[in-house]
Amino acid sequence: MNKLTLSTVAVLAMSTFAMAGGDIEPVVEPIAEVIAPVTDSGFYVGGGISALSWTEKGAFSAPGEQMFIDADWEATWTGGTFLAGYQFNKYLALEGRYTTSFGDASWEDHGIDDGDDGSEIDNIALYIKPMYPIDNLSLYALLGYGETTISYEGSPDFSESSFQWGIGAGYNFTEQTSVFIDYTKLYDDTGFDTLISNLDYEADSITFGVIYKF
Repeated sequence: MNKLTLSTVAVLAMSTFAMAGGDIEPVVEPIAEVIAPVTDSGFYVGGGISALSWTEKGAFSAPGEQMFIDADWEATWTGGTFLAGYQFNKYLALEGRYTTSFGDASWEDHGIDDGDDGSEIDNIALYIKPMYPIDNLSLYALLGYGETTISYEGSPDFSESSFQWGIGAGYNFTEQTSVFIDYTKLYDDTGFDTLISNLDYEADSITFGVIYKF
């Protein structure tokens, strides 16, 4: 009787195997892929080449004197900008910058070449940086406070602190690396330190550079 029962079980098992085509497929549990979260926050550093300009404009007569001043002077330099910041999220960062001129200043007087000299300019500032991302592109503004220093050849330094602003755009090649270009108004007011108070002074910077995010 036991032999008959075992034989019947064996036949049923063989029949089931045959009906399945002779293939036994093991059940494989899917393995969930672990993806590291992409973060929009973190520290970053960068640097770039800057085109710097400084202008002095105005026309006036000195009180009680016969001297008439008609100023339209502009100096330009090639310089560099170094920056470091912290990005809180994809819409906001805090950024510090130091910009300085390289080499001699090229002067113009009323649009006419007036030669080169050893005048220098630099700027240090801290900005709030609101951003608007569009895919790999990011549009941003710079709003902050900084100090601009101008040093004419053979003279002491003249410095003035003021509100500064700028606009720019960046493009992300990877999660860590991006390039940017921006324009920054470093100074724009009447008077500058102890220089002639009747003139309008402006300082500007256009920078193209690279940023690395940690």
